[in-house]
Amino acid sequence: MCTGLAIEFSLVSKSHRVVRLLCLIFCITHQANIFAANEAGRALTGSDIFLKYCAGCHGFDGFAKYEHAPSFSMGERLHKNDQELLRSVIDGRHAMPYWEYKLTRDMLRSAIAYIRIMDQRYRSGLPSREEPIPETHYRFNPVGEGEDLLA
Repeated sequence: MCTGLAIEFSLVSKSHRVVRLLCLIFCITHQANIFAANEAGRALTGSDIFLKYCAGCHGFDGFAKYEHAPSFSMGERLHKNDQELLRSVIDGRHAMPYWEYKLTRDMLRSAIAYIRIMDQRYRSGLPSREEPIPETHYRFNPVGEGEDLLA
């Protein structure tokens, strides 16, 4: 989303700072639309964010859909602190795309808090999630393995 915009602007712009500023403005506008698009009229929760943007790869119940994606309900990668997890999400990791400028850091922190709850619920013998699967959610292919899809 923002990457494509940055590439288009880099062809006509001589200043890298201008490119980054324009991408940032676009992404901030897009983030405002994410909140506005929430049909319940409330701020998105960690579960809303995870189920809409992350579960396509990491599984709606926290059991990964892809071989190299961690299964958070099994505690994979949760030995890392929140800051390390946030850095992995912002920068991307292996086949996972980067999320910097796509969602706010507060949104990403909320999703990280939610994956810790999924792990705790599963370890307690409860279902990993109680929330319904959203009608609209993203399903991504790992980087380099085809096109991303909107389910």
